[in-house]
Amino acid sequence: MVEEKEMENLFNQLVEGRKRFDEIDVCGIKGLLNLFNDKRAKLDQMEMQLSGNVANEISANDNNAGEENDGHPN
Repeated sequence: MVEEKEMENLFNQLVEGRKRFDEIDVCGIKGLLNLFNDKRAKLDQMEMQLSGNVANEISANDNNAGEENDGHPN
């Protein structure tokens, strides 16, 4: 947990220009790579959940549209 916060702080310093890549040691770079991998895994998991939710909504809407349509033209 502490290392993750340190890596997030380091990342923010890079983004804000307060630190340059050539100022980071190998341990810091490995920590950033681990942070990115963790964040990517969380994003992938959220994407799968959202995709599932969208698919469920589409399916539910299709089912509701079928119930509303009795086969007779309006």
